[in-house]
Amino acid sequence: MAATVQLHPPSSGDLRRWAIGILVSSDCRRLAATIVACAGRGVELEPGIIDGMTAEVPADAAALFAQLAEPGAGPAPIDAADAVATLRARLAELQAAVVNALLGQAGIAPAQILAIGVHDPGWWTTAKANRVSYLGLCDAARLAELTGLSVVDGFPARDVALGGQGGPLPALAEWILLRAPLLNRVLLDLGRTTRLSYLPRAAHGHGDPRLFSFDVGPGMRLLDLLVQRLTDGEEAFDPGGRFAVQGRRVQELIDHWLDDPYFRRPLPRWHPRGVRPERFLLEAVQMAVERGWSIRDLLCTATHFVAESVALAIYRRMPEDVAVDQVILTGGGRQNGMLLRELGGVLPGVSLVPVEEVGIESEALGAACFALMAFFHLDQVPANRPEITGAEVCRVLGRLTPGSPQSWQRLLSEMAEGRPVVRSLRSAL
Repeated sequence: MAATVQLHPPSSGDLRRWAIGILVSSDCRRLAATIVACAGRGVELEPGIIDGMTAEVPADAAALFAQLAEPGAGPAPIDAADAVATLRARLAELQAAVVNALLGQAGIAPAQILAIGVHDPGWWTTAKANRVSYLGLCDAARLAELTGLSVVDGFPARDVALGGQGGPLPALAEWILLRAPLLNRVLLDLGRTTRLSYLPRAAHGHGDPRLFSFDVGPGMRLLDLLVQRLTDGEEAFDPGGRFAVQGRRVQELIDHWLDDPYFRRPLPRWHPRGVRPERFLLEAVQMAVERGWSIRDLLCTATHFVAESVALAIYRRMPEDVAVDQVILTGGGRQNGMLLRELGGVLPGVSLVPVEEVGIESEALGAACFALMAFFHLDQVPANRPEITGAEVCRVLGRLTPGSPQSWQRLLSEMAEGRPVVRSLRSAL
């Protein structure tokens, strides 16, 4: 059912609070769970990743999500309410099985865990007047009953209620996990959509950082669609970039793509389903037919385009008074040798480092962030930033569902020990 994620345990001996983070992938096909132990509270957390595990979401459950995300894409219409209820129950059962297996693997008693923080792709709709609504796919009550542990979920809901986009939410957690006292870092997620988070240098104890996080543009999904077209579906992606290197770079197409209105949109810039590459792909195929470009040319050019869109974001969107010292790479694109070479070319003098080299497995990072998001909820720390999500104000995010009576009493006692930071009256309005 599940695969172990190899991690580096923390060296600190004062990690007295424990949580589990669960992240369901954006396409609802994979699930990652990570145990995180922390010393300190709030933005002064000192986290350590203990152990992790991944699992595949059953194909029928993933298919239900695909039909919810793309109505009409399945073989027959579905009843949305029934599909959501079924999917929530299936995911809760899988999440509980992974939590129990992970605790057994790590040799950790459930009584040590304060809460489970859960994030999933959710069900997003746009109602009248472009009002966005969000429904999480976590059946928190079922998960709490199956594990006996308290659950914090529904993180985007409060941000959406405040007029925000609902994401990206993990920037503060990413900064706590990856901050360095001497380096301004960028976390670059080369996933289906390319997403960037600016993580400024800061020594422990220096307060809230100035953070940025946003969707850069189309990511590996654009390359994957081109590879599938090139190979008639025999290959799902371009391993190492070996197909892309067989084509040629077409500057006209790169200029056309970079001139898309998307890249002129001001921040905040994020969408729950990411940047859809289909518009870019359809235009490119039409131009290729007219100009005699091959699919390999399109793939090569798309690889250059992803790299150049990253450089554009870093040099035009980052604060003018800071320089980026290091880019930490996560996501499937970090395995694409050609893409990494092109990133090195457009970011001279910037160190490119896979996330594993800073001590965190790529699959564990997202889940660890939502373990920290659970801690933020317990510590009453607002985790959304208006400059990142577009919300009117910062708020504590998430919804807490009690676990077993013993687990709930333990959590209440722990929360009572903490003294949240006193905030101004203005921030409480």
